[in-house]
This record gives sequence, C-alpha cells and structure tokens, in this order.
Amino acid sequence: MISPSSTRYLIVAALEVETPHLEQFAPIVHTGVGKLNAAIQLFEALLFYKPDLVINYGTAGAVSHQSGLLKVDTFIQRDMDVRGLGVPRGLTPFTDEKLPEAKGIVLASGDSFVTNAKQQLEGLKIAVDLIDMEAFALHKVCQHHQTAFECYKYVTDNTDDEASSDWENNVAKGADLFAEQLKQVYGLSLLAKI
Repeated sequence: MISPSSTRYLIVAALEVETPHLEQFAPIVHTGVGKLNAAIQLFEALLFYKPDLVINYGTAGAVSHQSGLLKVDTFIQRDMDVRGLGVPRGLTPFTDEKLPEAKGIVLASGDSFVTNAKQQLEGLKIAVDLIDMEAFALHKVCQHHQTAFECYKYVTDNTDDEASSDWENNVAKGADLFAEQLKQVYGLSLLAKI
C-alpha cells in the first residue's frame, strides 16, 4: 500500500475542461478522447514521471442509478466484440483474459459516446454502472508498467437521449469534489514540482 503523504502521483484526464484548478495537486496529463489516445499519452507520461500512482479523473455516464463522484473498482472494455469467433463481448481474442467479477463500481470503456445503454451494451455479460472512453486503457497501461492505478469518475449524464447536452452542462462540475478527495486522501504529489 502506498502512503498518501509520500506519494509521487500523477493525474490523468481526457480533457482540460474536466480538470480546472487541479494542477495545484499534481502534474496532469490530458490524453485526449478515446482508448488509443489515453494509452499512448499515459505510456509516455509513465516513462517521463515514473510515478508510484496514477489517478484517473474524468466524467462518466451512468447506466445504473449512480450520481456524484465515484471511485471505480472494476474495469471492462465494452467495445471489444468478437462474438463472431465465439469470444464473449468485452474480451480480447487469443488472450487468457476473462471478464472480471463485478466488484464495487463497474466502469465500461469504449470508443463511442453512449446515448442508449441497453442497445449499446447488448451482449455484455457483466452489470455495468458507468460508461467512459478511456479508463480501461489507462488501467491496462498501469498494469503493464506495474504502477498503482486509481480512478474517480463524476457522473454527468444518464446515457440517454439527453446525454450530450447533459455532459456539456456538467463536464466541469465534479472537479471541486475531486479536489476535496485529493486534499483529504492524497495531499500534494511529490511530482508537483516537476
């Protein structure tokens, strides 16, 4: 377990609009939208900063009745769909991957903005709470580098017909809640001076 008072942590988010005033706590890597951008940017940041911990903060749409700022426990890749080869949705073929057990808040990442969760998650055999577009890739990169990873998401929308306008109206609202979490749990990163 990493001691928060002596942690070299890095914040990773997709967009600057999600992270107003958070640079006072730690360096922030803005990856851009999507799993590929997230993976590339975080991979390079890990080589540069060599953090002990990566904290992903960003926005998410709710599939279950969730709201506010939530810490994510389980990550899946919702848009990997190779059922045509007999591989369950969410799993990469020709690997030893298995769908994780749904523990705590389950977040499903994919390269699409979800406006109809029932339709867009069809065939996924795990109960999903939240939807985003980067966290699964960030989690995998941290696993590859054996770097601790934690993830917080602020719910901006309900993955329905209003999702786009709700996201635009709420995208920056969770930053203050996340800043409080940083103050209470993590303090200032030892990387803040880099």
